[in-house]
Amino acid sequence: MAAAGRGAGRPRRRKRRAQARGCAGEGLARVVGSLGRPGFGEGAAEVIPLTVREAPQGSTWGAEVLQLPGLELLRASLERRLPDPPVTKLTGLRLSEVGLGMASAWMPASAWWQSAAGVFLAGTAAFVANLALGSSVLTSAPAGMGVTTTELSVSFLRAATVRSQTIIGRGRLIQATRSLGLAEATLEDARGRLLGHSSSRSVLYRADPEILAARHVPEARTPDLPEPYLREVQGDVYGQEYWDANPGLTVMQQLVNRTRPPCFQLLGIRGVKASEGEMTMAMAASAWLCNGFGVVYTGAIAFLADAAITLAAGTTVPAATAFSTIDLKLYLLRPVLPADGELTARATIAHRGRTIAIANCQVTGPDGALVAQAAGSVLILPGRHWERPVQVADEITAESGWVLTTVLFTDIVGSTRRAAELGDDRWRQLLAEHHAIVREQIRRFRGREVDTAGDGFLIAFDGAARAVRCAMAVREHLRRIGLDVRAGVHAGECEESGGQLVGIAVHIGSRVLGIAQPGEVLVSGTVRDLVAGSGIEFGDRGEHALKGIAGQWHLYAVHAA
Repeated sequence: MAAAGRGAGRPRRRKRRAQARGCAGEGLARVVGSLGRPGFGEGAAEVIPLTVREAPQGSTWGAEVLQLPGLELLRASLERRLPDPPVTKLTGLRLSEVGLGMASAWMPASAWWQSAAGVFLAGTAAFVANLALGSSVLTSAPAGMGVTTTELSVSFLRAATVRSQTIIGRGRLIQATRSLGLAEATLEDARGRLLGHSSSRSVLYRADPEILAARHVPEARTPDLPEPYLREVQGDVYGQEYWDANPGLTVMQQLVNRTRPPCFQLLGIRGVKASEGEMTMAMAASAWLCNGFGVVYTGAIAFLADAAITLAAGTTVPAATAFSTIDLKLYLLRPVLPADGELTARATIAHRGRTIAIANCQVTGPDGALVAQAAGSVLILPGRHWERPVQVADEITAESGWVLTTVLFTDIVGSTRRAAELGDDRWRQLLAEHHAIVREQIRRFRGREVDTAGDGFLIAFDGAARAVRCAMAVREHLRRIGLDVRAGVHAGECEESGGQLVGIAVHIGSRVLGIAQPGEVLVSGTVRDLVAGSGIEFGDRGEHALKGIAGQWHLYAVHAA
């Protein structure tokens, strides 16, 4: 990402090509000193991002839009009867289709979205997904209502590039009440290739006309200036020799000091601090990022969180290693209004395996208040060239099938004593009821039964929060038939072999179960970190030695899910 790679010929040529594509007028961005505003780098010459140095194009909507039902409001936006909000002017993101319970959004796969490796960060797809998801929910709303995302989840399948041409999100409403909406969306490129899948929970609220009027961002008069995503691209993009020559921590530290990839220049993002297993990023809370309701677009916050998570994983990798986010979960705690300061995202690695890293991220607003919490997992591919975009389905094969899995072990408390008390026939009937209840909860929480041995189950999940909630549901339902269970939950890399799960994570989950008390759902510290922000509450059970496993393991009892 910067000067350490300039001794190799190809990185230098690649950087010149990126500048030739887009650096006309780059000198306008370089100023002496910080002017008291967010800038890139800490030397004498800094770069003031476009989102800070220029007044926003576009306009937020006035209170008159509250007279329209959600579907009609979106149709007015689609048909350009409402002004384009600033985030549309900045990126080209806009609606392409709306109908009752559905909405599609698209955005040009502009070269501005390139990372320093040339491919797009996974958060670019999340940026598009949020508009399709939120709009799908808003189609169900009566007049006078607004919508805000409270939870956004994205599973990424392949990285987009400029060759994608367009990124398209196709959203549909799953369920809506007067105050809550659930939606899902598929993400694809112009050739119809699937990029990912996303889902969201949104809150519908009665919008206050006076507040909407107070948030109004009028359109600035900017004659002769094209919309930013249509301008000549600025930024640093490096070839494979650069990545082969520099370990990840060096790359991330250079990103803090001097590297400015196009996607960061477009959104006003900068590196703040890089250390092993940790990355801090900042993004100007600019009016350029506003949606039509005058708040910072959630997709931009998701992009910032993903960038911090991806680069935190990058601080842990050796040279010649590609890495890309494969899933992102974002919880939004409060809306963000445009301000003079920055949003700050601090990501830390909670787990680093051979091919998977798990990170947590906290996003704070210009006033220092927590505005969002995120978690994500990053695929790590030693020896993999960046010039071929990462496609998750192609990378995780039978030969390299170690994937992040949450394992749940359950066990009936005092089963031997109960069997002796009841006799064989009644015990078999009760055990059949037990199995039916557990399997129903496995289906409900989208788990996969791996094994059952008498009175216990091993269940696999691709989401830690669902595993914990499944364990709690199993416990409550079994109590109704007079059975008490205990459960142990852990998350780590596992491999499927002959229909079974193998790996140290499976052994750790089993050992956690062994420590659990009757009626207790006990989880590892890894699981607790993964579900941060989900609303699941824990009690500290201290550090424990797990038989056959090195070190001390911090365990937590689930109190409420």
